[in-house]
Amino acid sequence: MIAFSYEYVKPKTIVEALEILNSEDEVYPILGGTDLIVKMRAGRLKPKIVVDLKGIDELFKIEFSRDKGLTIGAGITLNSLVEDFDYIKEYFPTLYEGVKVVGGYQTRNRGTIVGNICNASPASDTAPALLTYNAKVNIVSLKGERTVDINEFFLGPGKTVLQKGEIVRSITVPYESDNIGKYYKISRTKAIDLATIGVALTVIEPNGKREIRVALASVAPTPLRVYEAEEFIKGKELTKENVERFAQIVQNSVTPITDARGTAEYRRKMAKVLPIKLLREMNLCKGEF
Repeated sequence: MIAFSYEYVKPKTIVEALEILNSEDEVYPILGGTDLIVKMRAGRLKPKIVVDLKGIDELFKIEFSRDKGLTIGAGITLNSLVEDFDYIKEYFPTLYEGVKVVGGYQTRNRGTIVGNICNASPASDTAPALLTYNAKVNIVSLKGERTVDINEFFLGPGKTVLQKGEIVRSITVPYESDNIGKYYKISRTKAIDLATIGVALTVIEPNGKREIRVALASVAPTPLRVYEAEEFIKGKELTKENVERFAQIVQNSVTPITDARGTAEYRRKMAKVLPIKLLREMNLCKGEF
């Protein structure tokens, strides 16, 4: 139970919501509430006002075209994203796989992808895929709008670039070209648990220029994209030697910790094993491994 009182408001427009969020300290927005309510029950957060954004229709829009990419409104739930819009799996397969393993089914019925990134957990299952697709975060406040690249959005565990009075209106995921991809998550249980480590691997134009992108969860203070590894493998044959060097660069880039879900040593080892596993599963490697 929540052992303190607070005011609950449900505005109908973004402007109304922003005015309330700017009215005083300790005012928090809520959509799915899968993180906020847990923190309130534990006493870690004690809002004076909770601003329910579910009454704002424009936050529940989703649009896609090959030219303009995918724009996901802040109110779109995780389950809706993968069950109601077939083009997610077709055009953004890595994102589809990441969304499918966030928490349990009930959590995904309420939780949103915008909420998932705003929580800024290093273990986010959606952030690595968004990193590999060069997603952009669309932020709005009473001062106006701004767009931030996803790789600049996270500042640390639980910390983002969001300032007081700002909310994320949507996420835009560019559609660059045909792509294939996978997200693989290791956790203590097969469902619900946070990632001990997660790896997203997206290949843009697999039958053409073949640009390989890799990002990880639970190996650093923020979700991590490894640009150095991507630059190394660009234009190279995926021989055993090159793939192992690619995976070694990934491993060298991580700074994991030991916690209840796994040791730093295990995470570091898997940071090398999993990229190779995903490349092999996509039938991209040459020769025996």
